[in-house]
Amino acid sequence: MIHPTKTSNLNHMSEIKSALELALEKTADVQSDKGRVEAHEANQAGMRIAGRFLDEPKVDVKKELKAFDRKKATQVRAGFAKIMMSHLSLPTQEADLQRLDKVQAGLESVATDSKFVATVMEQVKQLLQQYLDTKNQVTEQLRQQFKGRLQQKEEQIAQQTGRRMKIDPASDPEFVQVLQQNIGQLQSQYGQVIDQAKEQLAKALQTE
Repeated sequence: MIHPTKTSNLNHMSEIKSALELALEKTADVQSDKGRVEAHEANQAGMRIAGRFLDEPKVDVKKELKAFDRKKATQVRAGFAKIMMSHLSLPTQEADLQRLDKVQAGLESVATDSKFVATVMEQVKQLLQQYLDTKNQVTEQLRQQFKGRLQQKEEQIAQQTGRRMKIDPASDPEFVQVLQQNIGQLQSQYGQVIDQAKEQLAKALQTE
């Protein structure tokens, strides 16, 4: 038979143990939260370096990374690479292609295999230029195809209103719909290839 006092002591010890376990759990949570916060901050630091790198040609990325310890540098590198990779998208105009050399230089600076990055990026540049050229060709071909239809619409408007007006294909719903369908197919085809290139680049950007 357990003495009441002993029972009280056991309950007290149980309460102390329970409180200790809770305290340890909270400490673990705090440490975990601290780790997540530090990782997030390091990631953000990498993004900021990427922003400066894209705006300022003299930013030395490798030198910037050396300012962080090995653990944080991994997250900084990841944040930097994320911004660089975000610029690998289908262009809307020739000016968009000009950023690719800078993006390539950035990716090479944080890659474990810079030569592989250079090879993939050359392929990406060719693909994006081809996409833009094809897009422009498709747009011009459709303009020529719709030329007769739009002239007929212009004649109808002139007969109805007594005024002649030039119809811009971009304002014609039928032309816009057909153009969007064709451009959508191009975006799907080239987008898949660019996604594959990004996956290849991601492997080259993995740290040891």
